[in-house]
Order: sequence, then structure tokens, then C-alpha cells
Amino acid sequence: MGDPRKPARQATQKPPRTDVRFDFVDKLPPGVPPLEQPPTSMFPFQNFGPGEATYYFPIPLAQCNPTGVFFPTGLGFPSKINVILYFHGHKLGEFTNINEYWAGSLHDIRLRHDINDSGKKAVLIAPTLGALPGSSLNAGMGVFRQAGGADDFLAEVMRWIGKYVPQYKGVAPQVGNLVLAGHSGAGGILSQQAKTMKTPICEVWGFDSMYGQGDDPVTKKTIDVAGDWKKKAIESHALEFDTLWGMLPVPKLRPTTRFFFYWAGSSPGRNARDLQERVRKAGLSNVTVEANMHTGGAYHFHALTANFRKRVAAASCF
Repeated sequence: MGDPRKPARQATQKPPRTDVRFDFVDKLPPGVPPLEQPPTSMFPFQNFGPGEATYYFPIPLAQCNPTGVFFPTGLGFPSKINVILYFHGHKLGEFTNINEYWAGSLHDIRLRHDINDSGKKAVLIAPTLGALPGSSLNAGMGVFRQAGGADDFLAEVMRWIGKYVPQYKGVAPQVGNLVLAGHSGAGGILSQQAKTMKTPICEVWGFDSMYGQGDDPVTKKTIDVAGDWKKKAIESHALEFDTLWGMLPVPKLRPTTRFFFYWAGSSPGRNARDLQERVRKAGLSNVTVEANMHTGGAYHFHALTANFRKRVAAASCF
């Protein structure tokens, strides 16, 4: 036993992380930098990253720390930015934070590079969710299990961009065209937010994400995943009028949101094929359902990496 007359040894505490450019670094998880970008003369040893810059913000909402915000090359930092809001799936013990997820070493996930290489001018925003942000609503989804949670999240991210991205000089940008995208279990988030957000959504991209979502907490009935997406697709039209012979108004429905779903696994494949058939019968033109070029559980991540790149290149929103 130790001598009771001697004071107990105090545990050594590491000093808080600091960075002269940012006052929030100590709030980020260990191993997450505040900024990744090519080196500059003022900061020659900073972290590398594609494009103009990637910021990591400790957004103070549930399951949002850190949130990665990627600015591609040549964006120009406009006052209104087009956004891809992306949700990862289950972590499976393979990564902890979003900076590890999209670095390129995990299943060849290179979302930032895909945007940068496409030449498209869209800001990629991705929160770090819980370990199991599954299809049915659960705590791992954080603020995004709530109706319209992504509206509050994007408003908060815009405030952080205005405050900490020097090109904005303290003025928060606005959200322009918005794409919701997600992989795997994030399909539940896509469904919840597509149905409840007030921010207009240009496109929705789901990558092997159409899993069953369990029972509705109110009705206690099994959620009809394909039915929910069909309903949302029908609602995502605006009534316009063409003129016939230059004087007779003819009503016409124009899609306001387009939906793209890619599947590889058997479970999301069943719901995806169900949706495809319902869309065909309803004559909807704003929903595309495709099997990945390779199918089966081994291609769960390929459904993301191959088709995310394709969707960015083809996106009509930016």
C-alpha cells in the first residue's frame, strides 16, 4: 500500500487542442482536423485534401460532430450555394468520424474527389451519425430522426460557414439547390427528411438504401417503404399551364423533385423492385430505379461508389 501521508498522484491532463485560425478545435473529436486543404505559404504543413478546402465543424446538434463541409475547386464561394447533403450508413466498426469515411481508403469511398473531378459546383455536407443509424427511426440518426431536422441542421451549418470560412466575411450563405443523398441504413433518414423538410429538394439519391423500416410507431403497422416513396414522388410535382394554339391554357404537371435509387443487396432490392413496378403502373417520370452493375451483398459499397460518381456528373441541379 502507498504511504497515506503522501498526496495522491494527479492524473496528467493533455492541454486542450488549439489553432490560431479557429476557436472551436478543442470541441472536435480526437483525430479530426478543423481544416484540410492544399498547403499555403502561411500554413505549409496543414492537412491535405481535395478541392478548395474541407472544414470540420462541431455542429452542436445530436449526431452532428463532426460535420464535414467540402468546397470543390473553383467554387468561388457564392452567396447562395448548391448543396449535396449526404448521410453515411452503419459504421460496422470501420470508421469513427466522417473524415475517415471519405478519405479514400474505406471501400474506395471518394465522394469529395468525385465532385471535384466532375467540375460541378456543389458543396458536400456530411454529418457524422451514430454507429447504427438504421432505417427505422433511432437515436443513431440524431437530429435527423426528427421531422424537418435537416432544415435546422443546414441553417446551423450555414451559420458556421459564414463565421469561419474567411471568404464569407461573417455573412452566412443561403442554400440554393439541394440534393439529399445516402447509403445503406441512411435510407430511413432520406425518407424521413424528404417527407418533412421545408427546404425544396431538387433530387434524392439512394444507394442500396431501401431497407425495411420496421413498424410505424403510431399505427404499429409495417411501414410501406416503396409506397412512401411513390407517394412522395406523386406529391413532387407542380401544376403549370401550356398554351394550345396560342390561347387555350392546358394544365401540365412538372416534376419538382427527381428520385434515383440504386440497389445491389437482396433486401433493398425487394423494395426497389416493388417501387419500380408501382412507378411504372402510375406512369411517373421522376423516379429512376436501377440495379447496380453488379449485385449481391459484396457490392453493397460499389452501389455507392460507382453510382454517386455518375449522379454527380449527370445532376441537373448544378
